[in-house]
Amino acid sequence: MIKINLPIKWRLTVWYGFILTIILIAFSTGVYFYFRSSLERNIDAKIKSIGDVLSSSFSESYNSSVFGNFERYIENVLGRKPKGKFIQILDSSGKIGARMNDMETDTLPTSFKTLERALKGEIVYETIESVYPRLRIVTIPIIESKDNGRVVSIIQVGTSLEDFDETMKRLLIIMLISIPTALCITIISGFFLAKKALRPVDQIRRAAVRLSLSNLNERIDIGDRRDELGKLAETFNEMIGRLRDSFTRINQFSIDVSHELKTPLTILKGETEVALRKDRDVEGYKKILTSNLEEINRMADIIDDLLLLSKSDESAVSINLKDVSLRDLIADVCVNMKYFADGKGVELSILELADTNIRGDELKLRRMLTNIVENGIKYTPSGGKVELQSFLNNGYVQIDVRDTGIGIPEEEIKFIFDRFYRGDKSRKRESGSGLGLSISKWIAEMHKGTIEVKSVPAEGTLFSIKLPVKNE
Repeated sequence: MIKINLPIKWRLTVWYGFILTIILIAFSTGVYFYFRSSLERNIDAKIKSIGDVLSSSFSESYNSSVFGNFERYIENVLGRKPKGKFIQILDSSGKIGARMNDMETDTLPTSFKTLERALKGEIVYETIESVYPRLRIVTIPIIESKDNGRVVSIIQVGTSLEDFDETMKRLLIIMLISIPTALCITIISGFFLAKKALRPVDQIRRAAVRLSLSNLNERIDIGDRRDELGKLAETFNEMIGRLRDSFTRINQFSIDVSHELKTPLTILKGETEVALRKDRDVEGYKKILTSNLEEINRMADIIDDLLLLSKSDESAVSINLKDVSLRDLIADVCVNMKYFADGKGVELSILELADTNIRGDELKLRRMLTNIVENGIKYTPSGGKVELQSFLNNGYVQIDVRDTGIGIPEEEIKFIFDRFYRGDKSRKRESGSGLGLSISKWIAEMHKGTIEVKSVPAEGTLFSIKLPVKNE
């Protein structure tokens, strides 16, 4: 089976032309037959009115003098001699008593069946096809009332259908010319209109063909269009914008990963080269190996965090949900981070903790809190404070981690959860991998919670974590 794939504009044009053809043919056919029927009724009414006048007059003044000068009698009754008409009077036996002919036809044929029906008192209409031009005839019986309704005479009035046939022929010719002409004009116009209407689709196609990393700033010019295709082009522009942002983040992510892994690898390489330059004692090798192990652990942590985030993007990480006492969890995290805070000279304290349970993964929640608290300690100078508190807030438990550190500029707050982002551009290597806040945000969202940040440079930062409370 051969399948023909036409462009949409051609398919629209073909379907539009097909439907329009059916509509025009149906409409024209209806008009043709309605006009034909109207003309036929008009012709029948005219010859019937003449027949009725003559029948009425003839019944009242019936005598043999009528047949002597029939045409003058008709002029007296009708007021004028009818043009293009054939009138004749027959007796009950079918014999012609008088007639008037204003047509080219010499005789007006009368069928035996018509005569028989007229003698029964019926008014008969018929069309004579055997002569040219065709004739339309009405046969009207003249009934003598005093003789018990007996038909004494028959009047026949006929008219030529030449004008009628010519009119219908012209109408048919007009339709045969106008319908294809209108159809061609409409199809051609429809093709160009469809082509114009689908222009944004072609622009989208060409833009998709040209789309690459080097021209993600390209946009489709939709002008003032607000129709479906305009919205499609606008959606495509938004998609390109999202792709550009995604590629930018991926590119930056690759650069950051390379940078984060390059530093420990460089250190490993340098220390290994130094160790191989000369013989050392056991302590010397032990010191170098210990440093190498620190760098290896650092790279392992980065890779583990990247693997975790990669799985989170694919929703491939499962969580072990159980009842967790948030009060105990916060207290344990503070105890574990106390040593780190004391080493930096930062005061770590708990203000108030709500005694409530949540449904969650304890290990991941612990990691989230540890990352937030550790981040606060890192960026708080010696002598500063990091304070924790929790309280209920509209069906959520809110955990606030406030520090008196260096703060975050307002324009950078929206980036702090990006991978490898650090607000402190002068950080040292031991300040972390830059993935902690990204992981914390992901953990909060896995538990149907949120993390919000408020910060004032040189005054401190507030991280607010909201987690849904367990329903009893």
